[in-house]
Amino acid sequence: MTDDRIRQTLRSFILTNFLPGEDPSTLEDSTLLISSGVIASLSMLELATFMESEFSVTLLPQDLGVEHMDSIDLLSKLVARRTK
Repeated sequence: MTDDRIRQTLRSFILTNFLPGEDPSTLEDSTLLISSGVIASLSMLELATFMESEFSVTLLPQDLGVEHMDSIDLLSKLVARRTK
């Protein structure tokens, strides 16, 4: 799966599950998700479960934090690291 496709899949999931009704143009790849409160701790687990299922990756406990999950940019890099 290409990086663009990963980003689009993540964006779609986040908009549908955490920002329903939000204008899609407001969610940029660099938008802070955790730091800004878009995604809370329980939502991080939901997002992690989605990523593991959708991208066939295994996330480690150290992956589940703001330093790896705070934006679509970071999430995409995380998926890329875990698919190698």
